[in-house]
Amino acid sequence: MKPTPGDIFAVFTPRLGAYTAVQVTALNLEGKTEQASVLALDWVGSTLPDAEAVAAMAPATFNFFFWKEHRDHLWVSAEVPRGYTLVGNRPPLVVEKVNSYGGWPSGHQHYSQRRWEAIPKDKRDVFKALAAHPDNQVALKLGERELSLSTGRLHTEEFVAAPRLSVFDALPMVTAIDCTVPIPGLFDFLRERPFIYEARIAKHGEPIVDLRGSNLSRLRLDVTGVREVHLNVELEELQLTGTTSPELMIHAEADGRWLTLSMERLTTDWSGLAALDGLHVSPAQELDVAAIVPRFPKLTELRVWGAPGYLRNAGRLAGLPSLTELTLSDMFGISAEEFPGPEVLPQLGRLWLTSIPADLAASVKKAYKAMAREGLDLSVRQPRKAEWLAENLDNPFRTWDGVENITPAQAKKAAALYRQARSAALEAASEHTGSPSDLMSALTPIVTAYTQGFNKLDARSSFIFTEEREHIYVALMGICDAVDERLKSEGGASAAPLDRDAITSAMDSIRDF
Repeated sequence: MKPTPGDIFAVFTPRLGAYTAVQVTALNLEGKTEQASVLALDWVGSTLPDAEAVAAMAPATFNFFFWKEHRDHLWVSAEVPRGYTLVGNRPPLVVEKVNSYGGWPSGHQHYSQRRWEAIPKDKRDVFKALAAHPDNQVALKLGERELSLSTGRLHTEEFVAAPRLSVFDALPMVTAIDCTVPIPGLFDFLRERPFIYEARIAKHGEPIVDLRGSNLSRLRLDVTGVREVHLNVELEELQLTGTTSPELMIHAEADGRWLTLSMERLTTDWSGLAALDGLHVSPAQELDVAAIVPRFPKLTELRVWGAPGYLRNAGRLAGLPSLTELTLSDMFGISAEEFPGPEVLPQLGRLWLTSIPADLAASVKKAYKAMAREGLDLSVRQPRKAEWLAENLDNPFRTWDGVENITPAQAKKAAALYRQARSAALEAASEHTGSPSDLMSALTPIVTAYTQGFNKLDARSSFIFTEEREHIYVALMGICDAVDERLKSEGGASAAPLDRDAITSAMDSIRDF
């Protein structure tokens, strides 16, 4: 269903336990992609709004963290998603140029604003003053390291250099930390800093991690050797790294009802998070739905990106009746016959399938066509035949095949450049094991040829931008991983790893993209 400019819709926002509202301010139905500009409104209510409430609605403004009276007004798909109820129509409340793109506002910004306003006002005022006028004045010196008042992220080096954690009180705008060594009092430090909403913590050495009282939204945590984790109430995204133990117990608000968990290799033999809301697995090589369903039966979102990978027992997805979002990319081993139809996933609002078996792609398009007309966000792209998978199992540029701005010839050449560089690098590693300097001398022309190959490709027709540049770099680091493995296998565990900074510098010195 497509809306009419002026239409006002209400949607239930679970995190608030209430309804919020949006207005469609314009439509653009020209070109391949039909879009609507949608504005978040200031109304929040326990039931759907009546005519009086609709008449009183105004644009919502948000000012949490770095936003300054920001309106959530953006271009989205013109198809009204499932769950949005038409409650009225008024002349558009805002007529302005819209430059942002995204999905239909879900009300989550209202929740974020409430969290911000729960922080003491005097602290917020200091933060806002510095955000409006960034100050590069040195506020803290730790040896040769100088940190300004506007410092936003603390790293391992700063924590190691600090004589005590209270010295960071001089930095009122820190919102994120990265720490990969044991630091006494680190978790207490997080509780005392209400503006820190992101933390990446590894090798901390604590058997019990207690984050209650902190204000984190995103956490990446190494759980190697950890027996118990107590998460803070507001946490939304948890990424587990390291090795999970069967003894591990994770405590979370409502047993994970509002939490999204990310893991590179899914393990389920630990305890807690039985009501988990979202699960992301990437890069997946082998994933069994039969292990997911009994462990996390209340999932509303499941995202799996393959390496590429194989999804086993896909028919068991029918055991997740609350599923509203399902995303699979580069996942195979799924037959068209076993994939659940729309009748067994009645709550589904988004189904995105990319780089999947060709017969499955055709089947899903047909089966879910009617559901898409009713508001399902359906995207089925890059169907793959068995021959493609056989040719691309070791190809880090496989995602380029079928992308709109990349030609088949460019995708094929990228794969060839990778394979040539990998083969030559492994041969060099075998010839120069035990001599790091000779190995670097042998690898430099290989990296040069790899980089110049992409220079030539991009010079013919510019297509390498931020995302493609990252793919090229990650593929090169994958070659370095393979070389390090070869060095260990032939020179023993004590073999010196590659100097990756030198490899990166060799690439950066000649790349034109």
